[in-house]
Amino acid sequence: MTGGIAHARRLGHEPYDREAILRHLTAQMDGWRFAKRYDDSRMLSAVRATLDVLDRIEGVTLAERWTRFEAEVWVQWQAGQDRPAVGVRWGFGVWALVISRLVRPAWATISTVRIGDWTKLLPADDPIPVAQARLIEAAATCSMGSPKSHQTALNMGTRLLLVKGADRFEALAEDDLLIPPTGIKGADMLDVLLCQLGVFARTPRSGSARRRTAGRHSERELAVVAGVPEPFVEVVGLYLETYARRLSDSYATLRHKAGALGHFFRYLREHYPEVESCSQITPSQARGFVPVAVELARTKRRGQARKGDADRTTAHSWLIEVRVFFADLSTWATETDSPLAEHAPSSVVLTRHDLLDSGFVKARKRQRARMTSTVLDLQREIPNIRAFALRRWHDAEHALRERPDDRALIVAERAAFWDWGLLELLLTSGLRIEEACELTTFDVLRRSLPDGRLYYMLHIKPSKFGRARVIPIGDQLGRVIAEIIRHVRGFYGTDEVPLVDRRDEHEKRPLPRAPYLLQALRHPSAVNTNTIRGRLRWLSEQAGARHADGSPLILTPHGCRRVFASEHLNAHTPVHVIQALLGHATINTVMIYAKLYPDQFVTDYRAAMRGLYTDVYGQAANQTPTETEWAEFTAACSLRDMGTHVCALPTGEHCPRGLVCLGCSHAQPKKSALPVFRRMLHSHTRALDKAREVGEPAGQIAARELEVERIRSAMQRAQELTDDAADALEAAAS
Repeated sequence: MTGGIAHARRLGHEPYDREAILRHLTAQMDGWRFAKRYDDSRMLSAVRATLDVLDRIEGVTLAERWTRFEAEVWVQWQAGQDRPAVGVRWGFGVWALVISRLVRPAWATISTVRIGDWTKLLPADDPIPVAQARLIEAAATCSMGSPKSHQTALNMGTRLLLVKGADRFEALAEDDLLIPPTGIKGADMLDVLLCQLGVFARTPRSGSARRRTAGRHSERELAVVAGVPEPFVEVVGLYLETYARRLSDSYATLRHKAGALGHFFRYLREHYPEVESCSQITPSQARGFVPVAVELARTKRRGQARKGDADRTTAHSWLIEVRVFFADLSTWATETDSPLAEHAPSSVVLTRHDLLDSGFVKARKRQRARMTSTVLDLQREIPNIRAFALRRWHDAEHALRERPDDRALIVAERAAFWDWGLLELLLTSGLRIEEACELTTFDVLRRSLPDGRLYYMLHIKPSKFGRARVIPIGDQLGRVIAEIIRHVRGFYGTDEVPLVDRRDEHEKRPLPRAPYLLQALRHPSAVNTNTIRGRLRWLSEQAGARHADGSPLILTPHGCRRVFASEHLNAHTPVHVIQALLGHATINTVMIYAKLYPDQFVTDYRAAMRGLYTDVYGQAANQTPTETEWAEFTAACSLRDMGTHVCALPTGEHCPRGLVCLGCSHAQPKKSALPVFRRMLHSHTRALDKAREVGEPAGQIAARELEVERIRSAMQRAQELTDDAADALEAAAS
């Protein structure tokens, strides 16, 4: 059979010979498995009809005629135009030519045909059925996907073999999976099965990851891609190489520099075509780029419409890069045997003072004002977004418990969990998005205190400033990480988080294979940054988050980071601690993210006023109020009965503690609730003792101890009430 296939491929590239093709097909059909009598004769008739068309097409070989046939005839035939005479199933002719390997079809030719019906005629020892059997065997042991998705992957794999003229899946290359257009089902499942067969020496990738595997450009290539005119490509390439070697090889930084210099040198080429070298540039020519950059930035705006039509800081960032370029060029050119010496101008052509009167100060002020407004809006809306994500996950869990074998519910629960998990991971850790994506199970560090108690730390790999850091894992973050690990294990059906490949999307480099935490969202591959941004955007839209002006609030990963900094500042965490948690180089950066918010302002103000109040009225002012005092108090505000206590916070006012009432200064426990508090104290004390016995982390034990103290405080405040005051409280709340 292999010899017949090789002969067919040679025949396709030899001078076109109709009779030789018919003789070969007649011999091949003797071994085909036709289901009905006379099907071989019907197919042979269709082959003759197809060859009649090929006879009229120009071309030396069958392959050349076939290419024109697909482009000129087959497309029209599939659309129902210019069909042959009735009674002749002309498609059989194409069918026979393709599966005999006389021709190599284009993807469009066989993308819509029932490829399984085509290849089932082939004998069992044909390479195509043999390759299909291997893929079916791999699908039988694959834990993901449904039988339907496995069949779709099998059909796609068969089509790719025919399109590439291959006999084994090992002959397929990485780029061959990009042949099917985006959106065609089966590519991801086929990728999984091919990796399982060992065709690709990697772990599976999703479709978006396969299509975003562009390599990292060299420094000179960056200059060309950025549109730097030819006379200046050399100096820009040399500068970027020197910058990468001496200061930073961050690909994003190099791309930004190349883009800014591309704008500058294109302006220079357009307005001063006589300038052929950097050494000829004068200060007046460079200063002329300032208004051009401002105008150009207005045409390249992106982002949210709420930023308005006013100028932004884009042009300023370009001008800064141009100024730094000439400053570095002048400095490095003075070194001995510097390759930049011939390119350096005689003086610094652009200075900081040249940029002062261009409206950039006002643009930065508008940017800071937008950031402050956004963080204030986030602080208001984040509780709603978190509640929406948590409720959605719990609802999906409940539905899945009722029908655990429903595949649609399994997928829905997994999607709802990851929406909650990604949101909570970023909010409780304050990580940059690239730092979160690179977390592995190896980064969860277990440590012991001198007294034997355990605590956990999270190792954060170097990112923005090339410095690693370690942050403590609190109760919330610990729960999120534990749930993520549980879901990843459940996806694969294993007892451990498997190793997967990951690619650094910013640096365009592959990362080491490792047990990354963020994987297996819908596919057995690592979660990429675009997926995280998309899920956060969807969550904020579905939760109905709004800015103060009523426009939609789009939650971003960096917005979560700002919320983390703001919450810690409002909780009176020292600024230098927040700086260490966020991994900032200076405290000043922390203060950009973390603003002084009204709730902290009010809290600090009340603390100061309580001190002054005590100085004036004495300690008696802090005693439990009498019935008369409470009656006067309730005349000014409404009381809400919360079951075990009465809330003195005016109705409709924002609760800064998120209805975590124990320990709140607005909550007065009711004396009738003492039995409930005793049961709560007994239950929490018993749980605390058990936690100490099993060696829970120190952070979790501290949280349990705090809860016990809150219950005891509530009991004490309830016991201090006289019977008359307690009755008055409950009567006022009813």
